[in-house]
Amino acid sequence: MYGSPRPIRGPLRLVDIMCVRPCIYWDDPLMTALSVMAGRSRRSPYRVVVVDASRRVRGVLTGRRVLEVILGKRGTSLMESRGVGRVLRENVGIFIDEPRHVFTPHMPPQAVVQYMAENRVGYAIVVDDNWVLQGMVDEATVLSRLQGGVFGVPVREVMTSKVYHISPRSSLMEAAHMMTDLRVRRLPVVSDGEVKGMITVTDLLNHLLVKEKHVEMLLYDVGAEELLKESVDEVMSRDVLSVSPDDDVGRAIDLMMERDVSGLPVTTGGGALVGLVSRIDVLAGLASAKGMGAVLDAMVGRLVE
Repeated sequence: MYGSPRPIRGPLRLVDIMCVRPCIYWDDPLMTALSVMAGRSRRSPYRVVVVDASRRVRGVLTGRRVLEVILGKRGTSLMESRGVGRVLRENVGIFIDEPRHVFTPHMPPQAVVQYMAENRVGYAIVVDDNWVLQGMVDEATVLSRLQGGVFGVPVREVMTSKVYHISPRSSLMEAAHMMTDLRVRRLPVVSDGEVKGMITVTDLLNHLLVKEKHVEMLLYDVGAEELLKESVDEVMSRDVLSVSPDDDVGRAIDLMMERDVSGLPVTTGGGALVGLVSRIDVLAGLASAKGMGAVLDAMVGRLVE
């Protein structure tokens, strides 16, 4: 739950939609990043900003990148020579992506949110003139200001129709390879034509930490195959809410914010999976259908016609 946003007085400023998210230092071990991203709460961040000792932004690390490292798809030579345990002791700075989507606090919020929508990126980093981290704008903070709205835009107009899914009998290793190869953060779990659950990158990372599996990784250098041998059915989230293609996107926003999830399956009345809608799908779709000015009006409490 993100709670009620603070009221806005006067014109909307970038600081009004900024949020504070966990960051890590570039000389922290990769294990620290894994621990931050794989907390037991759904609030655990999918991405973290990496800073130096002066809090200047040095890069970004995502959950998918950590998963790629553990699978040996990134840092392959390190993994082959040192194994999972030793790689997790390496500095985060080896694995980060260069910082992108960076803005200063004086930028108009419309420009920042428009950039996110047009480029379908879920976050923007806010820094001062010396690149010291000030905060972030992400799709969750934007959508939290749109809760309770009715927009006249059906989910079918913003959802992703090409959806990859996985069987509950598949292994976590299969799920991990699908997510990294297809560059997706979540997979609906489907059996007999119906959605039975959802599994995400964060679920997989969390699995590596539960039952003290991190101790096994560090002490015994267990391989990824052993760590991810369980079935999807053992780890997936079962209490999954869905939306209909005909639902207003406002319902999707409300469900995602109330349940603190980044995406929802889209199903027919019979339970068949027909799409997936994510927070960035909604933001980009609303901006396209209504215009960014109308979206910002709704964020400050004015009705979108």
